[in-house]
Amino acid sequence: MTAALGTAASGMVGAAQPAQASKKTPPSRPADLDAWEIVRAQFNLDPNYIHMAGLLLAAHPVSVQEAIASHRNGLDHNPTHYLYQNRPQRVLEVRRQASQYLGVEPHDLALTDSTTMGTALVINGLRIRPDQEMLTTEFDYYSTHTALEYKALRTGAKVVKIPLYQDIHTVSEDEMVETLMAAVGPKTRFVTATWVHSNTGLKVPVARIARRLADLNAHRDEADRALLFVDGVHGLGVEPESLSDLDCDFFVAGTHKWIFAPRGTGILWGNPRSQAAVTPTIPTFTRGAGWGGWMTPGGFKSFEHQWAMAEAFAFHRQMGKTRVSQRLHELSQQIKQGLARMKHVTLYTPIDQRLSAAIVCFDLAGMDPSQVVLKLQAHKIIASTTPYEVSYARLTPGIYNTPEEVDRVLRVIGALT
Repeated sequence: MTAALGTAASGMVGAAQPAQASKKTPPSRPADLDAWEIVRAQFNLDPNYIHMAGLLLAAHPVSVQEAIASHRNGLDHNPTHYLYQNRPQRVLEVRRQASQYLGVEPHDLALTDSTTMGTALVINGLRIRPDQEMLTTEFDYYSTHTALEYKALRTGAKVVKIPLYQDIHTVSEDEMVETLMAAVGPKTRFVTATWVHSNTGLKVPVARIARRLADLNAHRDEADRALLFVDGVHGLGVEPESLSDLDCDFFVAGTHKWIFAPRGTGILWGNPRSQAAVTPTIPTFTRGAGWGGWMTPGGFKSFEHQWAMAEAFAFHRQMGKTRVSQRLHELSQQIKQGLARMKHVTLYTPIDQRLSAAIVCFDLAGMDPSQVVLKLQAHKIIASTTPYEVSYARLTPGIYNTPEEVDRVLRVIGALT
C-alpha cells in the first residue's frame, strides 16, 4: 500500500463493497454546552477525586469516546472496507475542524502523533547551512533541545542556548523579548520558543517576538531569515489567540492534552511564507493536500484515534474559545491568589495573566514536590510534579473543575505543614 491509501487498491475494494456502506453513528455531543455543569458531565472522570493534572494526558469527552468506538467497531467489523470508505473524508474533516479552530488553512496543517513528533519533523527537515545557528533557551523542552542537538550533529550548524530571564519572580514580557532578540545574530537561522513553560507556568510573548523577528527578516535574504518555531502544547486549548495572531513560522502541539483529542494525536502548522524552509522526513500517505499533507507522516495509524480528532476540535468550538480561556484563567487565578496568601508556600507562576496560562507551580516549605503530591493524593486531589532537574509541585485546572473544588484544594494545601 503506497501513498494513496485509496487509489490503485480502491478499485478492487470498491468492486467488493456491499450494496450499502457501513454507516457511522454521529457522536452524542449535546446541543447546548453553555453551562459548565453540562461540560463536566461530558467526562467520565472519577468523581471521588479532584483532577488537577490534566496537562499530562487528558480524559476524552463523551463525543470523542463515541467517535473512537464507532471507528474502532467499523474497522474491526470489516477493516478493508471501512478503511477505504472512510479515510479520505475523515482526514479531511479532521483538518477542516482543526484549521477552523486554529484560524488557518487546512492545506497548511499536518497531522502528527505528538508535540515531540512535530518538533522532530520541523527541525529534522529544516534547510540550514553549517555556518548558521539555531537559538534556543534553557527553559525550552527536552524534545526541542535534543532535536536541535541531533540536527547539529548531522549538519554542523551550531546550537546556541541562552537563559530567557533571570528571576521567575521578576520576569516581564520586555525582559524575555529583549533577551531573546539580543541573542539573534546574523547567523541565526532558527529560533525556538515554548509558548507556556511546563516547569513554571510562564507564558512567553510569542506574538511580540514574531513581530521583532519580522522587522529583522525584512532586511535578510530568504535563506538567511530567522525562523520562529513554537512548541505550543500548553497554550493550545487554553489561550484564545489564533495562529495568525501569533504569526510564528512553525507551530507544533500534541492535541491529547488541553484539546481533549484522542491519545497519540497532534498538529503541525507551517506559515505559508516559510514552508519551503522545511522538507518532509517521513513519506506521506496524504496526497493532494498541500504542504500540510506532504508533512503528514504516512504509515498505518490508529485510525480510530486520528479520525476522532475532529470531534475534539468541534467540542472546543462549540464551547467557545474565548469562553474556555476565560474559565481556565479564572480557575488559575483563584489558585494562584490563594497560594500567594499562604506563608508556607512559594509560588513560581506569575499571577499576571499576560505571563501565565493554566499551569500553576509552587513549593511548600520543608516538603519536596513528590511529598506534596502524595499528601494531596491522600485527600483525593490529583496533582503532579514538574519533571525537571529543579522540580516543583504543579496544579493544572481544567474546564471540568469548579471554583468549589479549587477552594477545597486551597484549604488542604493551607493545612499541609
